[in-house]
Amino acid sequence: MVAFNRSADDYVVSLKGHHTQCELNFHLCMALFPYCRQEQAQWHFEIAAVAPPYPRICVNVRRIELAPYTTTLQISQSGKTKSYICAPKLTVRLYHDAKMAEVVAWNNHRCWYPVYSYPNRQMYHRDEKLVLNRFLGEWLVHCRKLGLSPAGFVNPLP
Repeated sequence: MVAFNRSADDYVVSLKGHHTQCELNFHLCMALFPYCRQEQAQWHFEIAAVAPPYPRICVNVRRIELAPYTTTLQISQSGKTKSYICAPKLTVRLYHDAKMAEVVAWNNHRCWYPVYSYPNRQMYHRDEKLVLNRFLGEWLVHCRKLGLSPAGFVNPLP
């Protein structure tokens, strides 16, 4: 068996796809946290269980930075999970002038290259940055569909 190492040169980044995902993430964040630039700096809601044996998951959002054109949020998940599952903790920067949002840190990882050769030392995907932003988008859609809030700030999608 011959092992091969594909270089980063043979993968083309879809800048249009990445920007589209970041714009979608921004609008999802603003739908979930419309007052993120005002006084409220923390949100907490639960995601309903999909099936009876699964527990509810808590999503905690905390504003960690407020600048003239950006807002940085830390979105984390807590709840009863299996010991081998690491609950996600994302740092997301909202660019209000460009109407885009992107993941700038995930757990203890930050500063990604646009493209990685595969395999690599950290075992990142070839397009790790885009994959993380897609994950954020899917997670926000899931939160919006199933989110429950005592304050009623989550508007479920049909």
